[in-house]
Amino acid sequence: MKASLRLSLGSFLNRKALVLLAVFAMFGFLQTVNAQTAQPADAAPDSVSSGPEAAMPVQDIHNPTDFLNDETAASSNITVDPPGAVPNVVSVANFSGSFIGPNGAGGTRSFPFVMMGNDPLTGHTTNIPTKIIAVDVVLLNADGTTAFTVPVDPFLQLMLNSPNFRRADYTVGHVQFADAVQRAEFFNHMKDNWHTSLEPVKLVEHVTVTVPFTVTVNIRGVPTVVRTWFTRTSTDGNTVVFMLQQFFNQQFSNIGVNAINAGDWTTDAMNVEFFPNTFLFTPSATPLVTRGPCCVLGFHTFFRDTSVTPQPRWIAAYASWTSPGTFLNADILDVLPMSHEISESFNDPFINNITPRWQFPGEPGVCQGNLETGDPVEVLAHPAFPVTLSIDNEDGSSGPDDLKFTFHPQTEALVQWFTQTAPSDAFQGAFSYPNTAALPGPALPCQ
Repeated sequence: MKASLRLSLGSFLNRKALVLLAVFAMFGFLQTVNAQTAQPADAAPDSVSSGPEAAMPVQDIHNPTDFLNDETAASSNITVDPPGAVPNVVSVANFSGSFIGPNGAGGTRSFPFVMMGNDPLTGHTTNIPTKIIAVDVVLLNADGTTAFTVPVDPFLQLMLNSPNFRRADYTVGHVQFADAVQRAEFFNHMKDNWHTSLEPVKLVEHVTVTVPFTVTVNIRGVPTVVRTWFTRTSTDGNTVVFMLQQFFNQQFSNIGVNAINAGDWTTDAMNVEFFPNTFLFTPSATPLVTRGPCCVLGFHTFFRDTSVTPQPRWIAAYASWTSPGTFLNADILDVLPMSHEISESFNDPFINNITPRWQFPGEPGVCQGNLETGDPVEVLAHPAFPVTLSIDNEDGSSGPDDLKFTFHPQTEALVQWFTQTAPSDAFQGAFSYPNTAALPGPALPCQ
């Protein structure tokens, strides 16, 4: 059966509102949570991701979840919305469509989806403002003195000049990276002038997260003192931070809510918290000595206000710069986490696009059932698609003294891969992009 898509317009205008409620869900590697994961370069039996990562439930800012004590916050099965179009929502411009896929009982059914942008059949460019919060990390010793200060500034100019926000040449056009992936998906359904562009890009805040040496976490009902951070040095000499996920989740929530209430994050935007070499782990069997299952590299989510109709929603993501030598897979570098989360936000902004259950490539029995386009590729030996760009001078000008830098955005699975049918009606019959050879055929069904 040929993988085919149907589209319909479902855009909503932006309105400002005070946030009262935040929603998070993290879909990823071994379960239905939207976090990307990888093994650290110093992986040990107690430090490899081998089970569900803690997910983030609905957050009411007047009665927020206590991530350090509420063990229900680790639920990995969070339903945000029914699949399909989301009515009465004020958020980024979006369109709806559907594809036909197997229903698990020998038949087929329709799988609806909602994506960022406007209907490919109508053409023209949708500009989505990008609001970035840069985060410095300060790590404290047990006596409260500063052990390390890890600034984000050394990576800001590179991140802003990366293919996520600058145009480069791809086989589908001279475009931004996430736009290239979307154009490949809908190449035979779009007008040639159809684009979804992240601009203008604005650094709206620069904040600091101070991390204590230990915190007390409720583990199986027992208050347990847990080490909050560990560090190592990347091969280029930068400090790499491994942070306790429960602590990080609380900081991400607080920063996001404050940005929304200040008007710095808006419902029409792609809102991002950008960290320097900061990755997440969960407690180990010896939580004061070793870090536990590791590592989460990024996630995408949204905040919402359920007291207002239409309901405001703020699309948000966390991603970190990644220095060389941090992970066992040497392809995981620089802006790979950022590209993964932005592309997934484009393809599943409200985290409700379900698909037929699919197997991770080369990992029978490891399955998911959602349109998380980065996840099937993150387990491959070579997930990155190198892109070389000139970096503007710090004053924003360009010239002959500009440096060139090779970035490593991640190849994405196209929606056609999730249909589990062939041939594909994407660009050149592809199932992945920009590396069309990364996923040579459709997903295999979960056994």
